[in-house]
Amino acid sequence: MSNQTEIISHEKPQAVSSSTVSRKHVLVFSPDTDLARFLLLNLEDKFQIVREHRLEHFEQAVKELIPDLILIDLFTFSTDIIKQLDIVRRIISTVPIIALRAYMSLSPEMNKSIDDLTDAVFYKPVDVELVTQAIEDLLK
Repeated sequence: MSNQTEIISHEKPQAVSSSTVSRKHVLVFSPDTDLARFLLLNLEDKFQIVREHRLEHFEQAVKELIPDLILIDLFTFSTDIIKQLDIVRRIISTVPIIALRAYMSLSPEMNKSIDDLTDAVFYKPVDVELVTQAIEDLLK
């Protein structure tokens, strides 16, 4: 696989309508290809999905795309991902961030960092309808 961020679009040029043109860009970050594919299949009808699966390319993808919303899989609770979220917040502080995370006990400091850096948190396994509704609400 290439080092490029994947821009996913199944639109046919002749079928472009005003609703298609105005679709919001959602950057999905997840190293879990199954979860990313699941999210893509469930969100691509409503949003223009851009998928990044490598943490080392995440910041660059944010800078290049300047997405309308970021959906990030907190696959690990290492300080690296918290640092990345903090960097993203400094780059584009107004872009909403939704985090997906496993339900597990974390330190109060880590939980506070996640809450401070995100606009919404969903626990895995995710209810895609709730995530979709949260995306729509945050993009209003």
